[in-house]
Amino acid sequence: MANSETIILEPRRQTGQSCCATVTPRLGDEQAKAAADLLKALADPTRLQILDILVQHTGKVCVCDFEGVVGLPDPQTGQRPKQPTISHHLRVLREVGLVDYEKQGVWAYYFVQRERLAEARVLLDMLR
Repeated sequence: MANSETIILEPRRQTGQSCCATVTPRLGDEQAKAAADLLKALADPTRLQILDILVQHTGKVCVCDFEGVVGLPDPQTGQRPKQPTISHHLRVLREVGLVDYEKQGVWAYYFVQRERLAEARVLLDMLR
C-alpha cells in the first residue's frame, strides 16, 4: 500500500494572497437576480416562439392566435399547448417586462416591449 498523506490546501483568499488581479462582477446582486429572471423567462421554447411572433408584428397579437402555433408538440398526442398553458407563458414574459397586453372585450392582445428586449440584448452582449 502506498503511503498516503492528507495535504490541506488553504485557499489563497484566506491567506490574503491572490493569484490574479482583483476580480469584481459588473453586475451587482440585484442586477444579477433581475438578469437571471430575464434569462429564465427566455429559456423556454414556447416563450421564444411567442416572442418571435410578437417581434415580427408591429401591432398586437390576440392571445387566441398563439394556440396551435407555438409550443413543442406533446410526444404522445402531437398536440401543441392549449390556451391555458400559453397564457401561463405570456404571464411569465409579462412579469419580466418583455411583453404587455391590452384588453379588448374578452380578448387580450399582446405586444413586445422592445425597450426591455433591447436590455436583454445588452446583457447578452456584455457576457461575450
